[in-house]
Amino acid sequence: MRLTNLFILLLVCSCSEKPKYAPERYLSADQQKLFKQEIARYAGKPPRRVTDTLRFDTAYADHYKREAAQLDLMAYYIDPASDTHFFLIARIAPSIQTKWVATGGKLRYDEKGNLSEYEEVFRTWKLPRKELEERGRYLFDLMVKGEDLTPYYTATAGFNYIEFPDENVYFDKKSRSWKSKIYGSVEEMVYESRDRDSLTKKPK
Repeated sequence: MRLTNLFILLLVCSCSEKPKYAPERYLSADQQKLFKQEIARYAGKPPRRVTDTLRFDTAYADHYKREAAQLDLMAYYIDPASDTHFFLIARIAPSIQTKWVATGGKLRYDEKGNLSEYEEVFRTWKLPRKELEERGRYLFDLMVKGEDLTPYYTATAGFNYIEFPDENVYFDKKSRSWKSKIYGSVEEMVYESRDRDSLTKKPK
């Protein structure tokens, strides 16, 4: 999966007419598919109650294969100086009306082509596709440029841009997952919240 600097240079030159962050500028269609499969266990939605250590279990291979197929690689960029790969990926989020959530992150590969570093820098709130396109790409550009994203956190910008990280949720690079200081797993935090809501809505 790792692209050499020479290959990156040749690919960029041949695709110079494409937008700077267009995924096809850096990855072929097959490479984009493989990339989504590679990060689906991180950026995709996990099965309920599946921990970080279990998500690579072969029992969940079909689940993550379906997740990978549903991921939309919106933007991609490879920094030739650091060989850092930046990505913006979106998926449909559970909602009464169709909404999407986008994740912006960065990663690196070692000399053998294995994923050596992986970090999700931000995850947006659920948004209609048009708003997600505009705000997600804007945040992606800021991330690539190394700009400060804190003005777009919920505490400052409300429910319009970045849901995570916040004062309680952070991305743990060791486990390659979002963690809640209260619940541990962010997915469990979401499930616990839904469970409480369903209990309060049950007829007495």
